[in-house]
Amino acid sequence: MAFKRTVAFLLAAVILSLAAVPAEAATMEEEPSSTAIVFDVLITRPLGIVATAVGAAVFIVGLPFTIPTRSVGVAAEKLVVDPLKFTFRRPVGEMDYFNGFGEMDYFNGFEDPGNS
Repeated sequence: MAFKRTVAFLLAAVILSLAAVPAEAATMEEEPSSTAIVFDVLITRPLGIVATAVGAAVFIVGLPFTIPTRSVGVAAEKLVVDPLKFTFRRPVGEMDYFNGFGEMDYFNGFEDPGNS
């Protein structure tokens, strides 16, 4: 019985922290708070890595359908590049850094939307 209470408490704490961080992030002006950084490092970045891996797998499985329709670039951008940029190019703790994730220059790397 104590185990169920502990699990329920931890689940409630995670749900409440998920609701609190975006509200706090909206009021950020210069530096993210320590709560936003911890949430980003422990929850968001690992989920971004998983999303990148799953997106890459879906992209590979979908290649037979995207090659004939010439939509490989769109599929690659949405399934692999966007999660990759969100995970590895965004500053720690800044959840809205890439507004639309910026633009990708396939020959010169990522364009930094902050310097546009």
